Amino acid sequence: MKFSKKFTFGAAISTIQTEGLGITNRGLTTFDKYYSEHPEKFFNNDGPDITVDITRHYEEDIKKWAELKLESIRFGFSWSRLFPDGDNLDYDAVAYYKDFLVKLKQNNIEAFMTLFHFDMPLWAHELGGWSSRIVIDKFVKFAKFVFEEYHTLVAKFVTFNEPLVPIMGGYLYDGHYPGIVDFKEAISQFYGLTLAHAKTTELFYSLNIKDSEIGIVFDWNITIPKNEDENNLYAAKVHDAFTNRGPLNILVKGKIDDFLIKILKDEKVLPDVQEGDLKIIEETKIDFLGINYYFPKRVEFDHTSNSKYTLFKIKPYLPSDARMNVHRGWEIYPESLYLIGQYIKEEFNNIPWYIAENGMGVENETRFKDKNGLIEDDYRIEFYTEHLESLSKTIQEGSNCFGYHVWSAIDCWSFRNGFKNRYGLIGVDIETQERYFKKSSWWFRDLILEKNGK
Repeated sequence: MKFSKKFTFGAAISTIQTEGLGITNRGLTTFDKYYSEHPEKFFNNDGPDITVDITRHYEEDIKKWAELKLESIRFGFSWSRLFPDGDNLDYDAVAYYKDFLVKLKQNNIEAFMTLFHFDMPLWAHELGGWSSRIVIDKFVKFAKFVFEEYHTLVAKFVTFNEPLVPIMGGYLYDGHYPGIVDFKEAISQFYGLTLAHAKTTELFYSLNIKDSEIGIVFDWNITIPKNEDENNLYAAKVHDAFTNRGPLNILVKGKIDDFLIKILKDEKVLPDVQEGDLKIIEETKIDFLGINYYFPKRVEFDHTSNSKYTLFKIKPYLPSDARMNVHRGWEIYPESLYLIGQYIKEEFNNIPWYIAENGMGVENETRFKDKNGLIEDDYRIEFYTEHLESLSKTIQEGSNCFGYHVWSAIDCWSFRNGFKNRYGLIGVDIETQERYFKKSSWWFRDLILEKNGK
């Protein structure tokens, strides 16, 4: 595999998964609410209040990332920390994020910063979430402050991370708050989020910021039908329209997918469109696209489903010969990175893009410690290598990929899974908050050094 010196290697984390309540005042989020109501739904009853306490440890963590020669880090700004009640700014939080970014810059690490990574403020949810025009306007106000305050320290701003996940988890499946099934409300929430994304990017360009770029990070589970059966092909087409192609077209190009709209119209779940909305959405533009990739989505038509909604007539399928991460239960299919790169080249005008998350979660990882206490995670090194080879191939064939971030920069709290599966480039002892390197840490460092000819 081959990567140019301009190609950036780094890692990603989020605020809600690493900060906990932290050293500054933070307003409650929907995950705080979810945990308070149903702690039994969280692995080991671990909630979002502690995590890895990065607000107290970020200087140490940044030094460790620098020791590994990381060239970029994606972190973020917590909306509920900067504006705990939605209106009033917390100046301690402003200073904390400023110092975090300054420390990254001092260590020659570029900052990629996300505005929203699953951390909906509770007050915003109570106003209706993304279905509320008040919430959308307050999000744009939050973004305006962030752009003006931090643009000189941030290389790339990200509006949303995995925009579909909290909506599908919250309104189609019991994975995020409020954990209900309401298909029409799910569509309304995504429509509002689309509008928030469009207004935020419009604001960014209106500020004429020259030292930063703006984009979005999307989770792409490439869709593979079980076979060539007509019903299974249709199931894959529908799944792709709802979870990949349809949302990407809107968020990247402002283009509404006709096939998706027909389904929503036939099933009477079209969102409430106000005058001027479509013009804003259709003028959406971004500088780059981030892709989170972990596993493909193999699907088949569900002949047993009685649902009136097409999306619920699709079920997952796994072939008997699928390669699995036995520690996590996800399929390993690195070929997807090549396919994604070629699709972006052909369908999205070869927009600059990067892998924003790619990694391997493993339960009880400490069992792989050697006699000196080093976790020998050769399984993770193999995972990275195979995916990077696929990524390198798509770049050699003309796809405009500029970087690769592993998930995650440090072991972190994974929503309802808590600390069950560890992904970190740096490990954490949750009891003591001690940080430590793994075998894959040094492998990744050597990869970066080799790329730079050192």
